Amino acid sequence: MSSPTLDVFRDRFAGCQPPIIVFNKSHSGSRMLAEVLSAAGIFLGSHLNESWDSLDLLELVEFLVTRYYPDYSPLWDVHRPPDLELARLLDNVFARHLEGQKEDLSRPWGWKLCETVYALPVLDYCFPGARFIHLIRDGRDVAFCDHKAPDSGYWRKVYFNTDRIQTYAGLRLTPQAYRRQSHVFNAIHWANSVSLGRTYGALLRERYTEVRYEGLCRDFARTAAELFKSIGVETGRDAIEGILPTIRESSIGKYKAHSKPHQDQVLSIAKPLLLSLGYLDQDPEPGARSLLRSHIADRLVDGWKKRSKRLT
Repeated sequence: MSSPTLDVFRDRFAGCQPPIIVFNKSHSGSRMLAEVLSAAGIFLGSHLNESWDSLDLLELVEFLVTRYYPDYSPLWDVHRPPDLELARLLDNVFARHLEGQKEDLSRPWGWKLCETVYALPVLDYCFPGARFIHLIRDGRDVAFCDHKAPDSGYWRKVYFNTDRIQTYAGLRLTPQAYRRQSHVFNAIHWANSVSLGRTYGALLRERYTEVRYEGLCRDFARTAAELFKSIGVETGRDAIEGILPTIRESSIGKYKAHSKPHQDQVLSIAKPLLLSLGYLDQDPEPGARSLLRSHIADRLVDGWKKRSKRLT
């Protein structure tokens, strides 16, 4: 399958070393990961913010998410005219991103940007050999790290996969509402970002690597060495030794300092994924102690429904 918009750009990079792409839910500790990748000689971009996110790729991802996500199929519709604005943006973004590299793509290169996950179908097509690193952190800790309200079409898609939503559970999608219930919004964002990343990652097979923030903090040398091996980078040993003295575990479990009601709100949103990822060994919520919700009530209701069906 070909794309009228993307094929020229894809062919231009076909003979180059494919990128190493890092994504994650914001506040998952990816700056640490970006620093060690950079120390290993991987060029991560010419224009980075303080969190080591590529400002150039941010422009591209915002465009793709705002115009297309979650449905990128128009880009592969040969009956539609090419998206010339996107084609120009791709050229400009990567020209700026690679300024410091002078487009010498024989050296390892890539980028880190949290929201890259929402544009993975396009980026995977543009760079068919790319390696993807998904950094995952306990969603309970992430929920208590404030980020950005879903107050624009782009951010509503990042949180909820649609820009048509106006409220959630009675909460307006405004900065004011976010400040009052940020842990709720953050838990939603975490669950959506991580679930999407793992779903896309399964399709990427061996080109997808999951890394746990907790593993980096508690056993940095081993976790980082395994990561470098998985992405085929052989220059990581010195980088690991250089970063190791700066690693701390103090941010693990920070959610425990917050109120039980707020923790319970986060758990009500994040529990299925926390269990799936192993952050919870078992379901911490007991069944409701009510006769109306008991096994006895279930059997009585089932029996009544079966009798009703026989009588009709």
